[in-house]
Amino acid sequence: MKNILNQHPEIEENALEALKRLDITPIQHPIRGGTDGSRLSFMGLPTPNLFAGGHNFHAITEYVAIQDMEMATKTIVELCQIWEEKA
Repeated sequence: MKNILNQHPEIEENALEALKRLDITPIQHPIRGGTDGSRLSFMGLPTPNLFAGGHNFHAITEYVAIQDMEMATKTIVELCQIWEEKA
């Protein structure tokens, strides 16, 4: 997935801009997972992993806090606005 995303730096730049506009400090590090995003990326639709507010993935204690989910939603809306501005 990273190989594909490296060919399209504007994807990461726009995501970081969306976070900046919402005063969210990004935590960037490689993770295992995102098989849907990997598959879509290699099929021609570069798809990064963005946060959704979840915690303790795949554990019986997995959960999502409503305020985290709200910020994830705001991030997606902001990201759409950025793409529209640059279109």
